[in-house]
Amino acid sequence: MEFDSVWRGKEREYPRLESDIVRDIVVIGGGIAGFLTAFRLAEAGESVTLIEADRLFSGTTGRTTAKITCNQGGVYAELFARYGMSAAALYYKSQAEGMRRFANLVQRYSIACDWKETDSYIFSHTLSHRLESARRVMERAGAACEWKTGADVPFGAACALKLGKQYLFDPLRFLSALPVGFEVYEHTRAVKIDAEHKTVQTESGTIQAKILIVATRFPVVNSHGGYFLKLRQSSSYVLAVSRKTEGMYLEEREDGLSVRPYAGGTIVGGEDHRTGRTAGGRFKNLEERAFRALGVTAEEVTNRWCAEDVMTFDKIPMAGRYAKNLGGVYVVTGFNKWGMANAMVCADILRDCILGRENLYAALFSPQRQIGGSLGAFLSNAATNVKGIVSGYFGMTFKTAADIPPGSGKVVRYQGKRRAVYRDESGKLYAIGRMCPHMHCELSWNGDTKTWDCPCHGSRFDIYGNILSGPAVKRCKCEAADADKNDGEDKGNGTV
Repeated sequence: MEFDSVWRGKEREYPRLESDIVRDIVVIGGGIAGFLTAFRLAEAGESVTLIEADRLFSGTTGRTTAKITCNQGGVYAELFARYGMSAAALYYKSQAEGMRRFANLVQRYSIACDWKETDSYIFSHTLSHRLESARRVMERAGAACEWKTGADVPFGAACALKLGKQYLFDPLRFLSALPVGFEVYEHTRAVKIDAEHKTVQTESGTIQAKILIVATRFPVVNSHGGYFLKLRQSSSYVLAVSRKTEGMYLEEREDGLSVRPYAGGTIVGGEDHRTGRTAGGRFKNLEERAFRALGVTAEEVTNRWCAEDVMTFDKIPMAGRYAKNLGGVYVVTGFNKWGMANAMVCADILRDCILGRENLYAALFSPQRQIGGSLGAFLSNAATNVKGIVSGYFGMTFKTAADIPPGSGKVVRYQGKRRAVYRDESGKLYAIGRMCPHMHCELSWNGDTKTWDCPCHGSRFDIYGNILSGPAVKRCKCEAADADKNDGEDKGNGTV
């Protein structure tokens, strides 16, 4: 079994930045949102440079289930409750337009990316009033959706909302086939950003820009915008199985099943939770649920992986100016697990904002919008962050490395200090700083992925302290003298 996603693009490689440069427009982040934004700006004749900390599409884009669909279930009922029918209808229109723009690009460049039109179902095992409300809102918005019950409902569910003429594709093959009319640097991590002066310091060079676009999934500039209070990260788990299915499906609950076919079989996702909050066993639970739903066996599982998504309080992404008082700096984030059509919509919003054009969706997606009905979610998110930071600075433990079973990790007292320590199956110990370098929340062990995850803002690190996903831009220092280290350079940027 492979512990990696099934998506594979062309292995086109780009250089690492090795010097100081001055550029017009700089995009930080090489996922689908940053790449499409650079692509749209380059199409408009702008000079664009994109930097990516790892390889292009190596983050959430390379781990997505890749559904391009307007059928996002309860999202529409929630938007209607918060903002009214006009906002819900406008959001639906944006998703339909994003879908069309993908289809146009596939046709224009004759891209072979397993592009397929299919039906989309959101289903519930109970008679969901929220899903029925979504149907009514979608119909008023112009969607030709159908309400299904009885024998027409997949997986023995009670009801389902069906929408035809939606799309599936291989995202990496699609993105790798687009013409790259802009400059790209891979393995170029932004370790410090001066947003006011639009200066980006990387590990081996500094970039001076006229315009900055932060497309790092979770925004990495803390000094403006307050995104660390307005967003949270969610982890989900994915299996690929060799058995073939048809159609795309999503169970209407936070940790519900997601099912879709791909060229090699079927992708099954689910078990969502706030990043940094899990007792483990997610892959096992997902396998059991997949076996019940699809009838597959353990031998049919070929791949498994984990993905992260950024969630907003009102289910609408953010694309536009980073902050009201910050000129020339833009952000795109918060796709709420619907990153395909939304990435296209947001790329066009950013292009139009930068070029001074009107955009129908700019106000709806604005990072400065007033988010209705969000006080409870805001306070809950803030409480989680405060708890993590307090635990990081003042938490206590009497556990030691002797309390860590093989194949597991804990925050324990080790060599006189509290550290995040992992014991491998042979008994070897790997110790790193227990606090996330982003905002010093105490890390939590994820036994499914064997990573150290931040419960506040969702940064993730391997057992050596290397960054797997942000918003952290500095690695956790390998703390213990007798703990194993990787071959990479220790930057010394972690915390004790």
